[in-house]
Amino acid sequence: MTNKIENQHFLKQEVKITTALKLSEEALEALDEANKEIAIKLSRAVKELSLQNEEINNRAAELILANKELAFQNDQKDKRAAELVIANLELAYQNEEKEKRAAELVIANKELSFQKGEKKKRAVELYDSNKEVDELEKRVKERTEDLESFSYSVSHDLRTPLRAINGYAQMLSEDYEAVLDAEGKRWLGEVRNNAKKMGVLIDDLLTFSRLGRKAIVKSKVDMNALAETVMSEINQSMTHHAEIRFNNLFPATGDFSLLKLVMTNLLYNAIKYSSKKEKPIIEISSVRKNGTLIYCVKDNGAGFDMQYAHKLFGVFQRLHSVEEFSGTGVGLAIVHRIINKHGGKVWAKGKEGEGADFFFSLACNEAEIVENNMFKLN
Repeated sequence: MTNKIENQHFLKQEVKITTALKLSEEALEALDEANKEIAIKLSRAVKELSLQNEEINNRAAELILANKELAFQNDQKDKRAAELVIANLELAYQNEEKEKRAAELVIANKELSFQKGEKKKRAVELYDSNKEVDELEKRVKERTEDLESFSYSVSHDLRTPLRAINGYAQMLSEDYEAVLDAEGKRWLGEVRNNAKKMGVLIDDLLTFSRLGRKAIVKSKVDMNALAETVMSEINQSMTHHAEIRFNNLFPATGDFSLLKLVMTNLLYNAIKYSSKKEKPIIEISSVRKNGTLIYCVKDNGAGFDMQYAHKLFGVFQRLHSVEEFSGTGVGLAIVHRIINKHGGKVWAKGKEGEGADFFFSLACNEAEIVENNMFKLN
């Protein structure tokens, strides 16, 4: 009986334990399900929280950028405000300048009106002056023509008594040579020499006076051939000789006979004034410059002082005595007049004891230009 009761007790305990175990398992399963659900919710919450944190961080970064942008905009506003202040000051200055300019324009208009009046007065004065100049030019031309006519007449009329002097001197020399002593012969020689010089002077004066009336007949002139011709003629007439060098000279356009006279006078002077040198050298050259042909005759002779250069081309102007170098003092004046008639210029450079360079210019004809090649004539 006792065993039966114990067995029943054990059975009840077993049922209780079994029931408890079952309940525990169910409870554990329910707890496990709850834990899973909690874990899922927790994971979702963590993700949600992470997203929120990221959004918060992004928003914070945006706020930082927004603050920086706002600070930059505020800085730009300050700068713009400063620029506006400067612009207002500049505008005020410009307005002030405009007012000044307007005042200046008013003054300028008054000045312009005054100048117009002055121009009208000046135009009237200029017209009157031009009339006076025309009248003076007319009078100068008439005086020049009168002087040239007078010079020509005087020079021409002097030939008759000069021929008589030469004739009488010749007769004295031939018919009374035995009667004349040495001193008389010397005086007679002086008379004849001076008569000869007078003849040359008259010829030069006649040439000079004729130039004023002579019309220029222009043609192409081979300056090389012209120089050679002049050299040949001078060598036949002069006792002094020089080494003459020249480039292949540019051809000129001008009156052949007049340009020959220019070259004759310049070469004659160059040889004459270098005659006292041990080795006289004369160089003829030409260059083209700014549409002009420039010719140069250079010697290594006596030269001259440049302070007297302005006297070189006047009639009877000499920088050396007749005792030093013979001549009439008309040759360079002839050169000057001829070149002026051609529309050119003539000038000279020199140094005492070292020679002189004489230049003359002529208008350049481009179609007639040839290359310069150096060659030498002795």
